[in-house]
Order: sequence, then C-alpha cells, then structure tokens
Amino acid sequence: MVTRLVKRSRTTPSESAKDPLLRLRENYPRRSAQPVSMAAALSAYLQEARKVNKSRRGRMQGALALALAEIPGLEHVGDRAHVFSVGKDGTLHIGVENPTLAHELGVVYKAALLAKLRELLDGKDALAGITVKATRKAIQPGAKANR
Repeated sequence: MVTRLVKRSRTTPSESAKDPLLRLRENYPRRSAQPVSMAAALSAYLQEARKVNKSRRGRMQGALALALAEIPGLEHVGDRAHVFSVGKDGTLHIGVENPTLAHELGVVYKAALLAKLRELLDGKDALAGITVKATRKAIQPGAKANR
C-alpha cells in the first residue's frame, strides 16, 4: 500500500468554511505537543551516553589486550585484566583479579602500559592516566566468583 504524502481533510468541500484561513485551520489541525518531563529527558540522554560509552569501553578493552600482549613479561595477563570504565578526565579504570597483579600493572608497568595504550589508540581516545584495582568482578565477566 502506498503511503499518502498529503492527508485528506475530514470535511467535504461543501461543508468547509468559505474563509481561506478557517479552511486551513480545519484541514490542518495543530496537534498539541506534550511537555517532556525532566526524568524522561535525562533517561533518553543517559541511554545515548551508555551506547557511546560501551563502544569506547570496547575499544579500550581491545587496546588493553593488545598492549598487555606486546609488553614483555605481561603476555599472560591479557585475560585477567578488564576495563571497568573510562573517566571523564581520560583516566582508564582497570580491574584485575588479585592485588599483586594490580600493583605490577599500576606501579611497575604503568608507564610502559600507558605509552603502549596511547600508541595503539592513536588519536581516537586520549588517555590521561590509568588506575588499576583488585576486584572480585574481574575474575571472569559474567561468571560467579567462588567464595
């Protein structure tokens, strides 16, 4: 079925008003626009922001895996480090499964890791720094941790 571009009026030509301005008002009634609540507007904004952050977080996770694979001594760490978020100031928040690994990545290899991440991202995302924390969620995404 073909979609009509012009809507037919609901009044017949014999019933329509003689004044052209009144005829326009009859044929094209104004629809009142309902105001949007602040909560609905904020929800729509945050939903769009989540879509952007997910793709950015995905890029950062891929770059982190490549950087860890290329740094000597950290080849085995790629599956144990996960990007949790990217801060507004450009700080990459990384979670790992134990405190020793967090210390190695956050202190010992921090400069090399940050340089490699900046090289891999190359203008797509700017990184100001990285923070590494030991968290239980970093054990395996989607799996329950053993207590």
